[in-house]
Amino acid sequence: MVQNIALTFGSKAILTQFMTANSDRELVLLGSSTGDDEGLQLLDVSGQPSLFTTNLDYRVKLHQGATDWRGFFSFSYFKFDPDTADVFDAKINRLAANPLPEGMRALYVLTKTADSGSYILLTIWDDGQAFSLWRHSAAFAPLDIYATSANHYHAAGYHRLAAKTTH
Repeated sequence: MVQNIALTFGSKAILTQFMTANSDRELVLLGSSTGDDEGLQLLDVSGQPSLFTTNLDYRVKLHQGATDWRGFFSFSYFKFDPDTADVFDAKINRLAANPLPEGMRALYVLTKTADSGSYILLTIWDDGQAFSLWRHSAAFAPLDIYATSANHYHAAGYHRLAAKTTH
């Protein structure tokens, strides 16, 4: 199981060049549904020390489900105080103790290596529609209370891109 995940952002040209130069790493290139070649995200899921200079290095606190890194990726970012983090952890552990929701391939809870109160809830889905159905269902309600500005919440969705550019 992967214990650490690092991420960075950039253009497709820069990130694919980085992927080529580091082909020994398991790297996952993600893009938004707009198809824009700018503002892409690159995940290093090799578990090795990060090669990125972004300081966006995370420890995998919890994982449930598949490990094949394909589908629709939903990133929910939070900043918690210690008490709120404890309650959030308990709710996520309950979610992970049951079968994953329909269409969810994997669930990862990540905490920033340099700031344990900075969380990412990374869920990977069969497709964006499965995520949307869950996000608007009663099953999401225990987590919905954290999706507030008080927790510095923001979210982003991505799909996996092929690393090769076509000319």
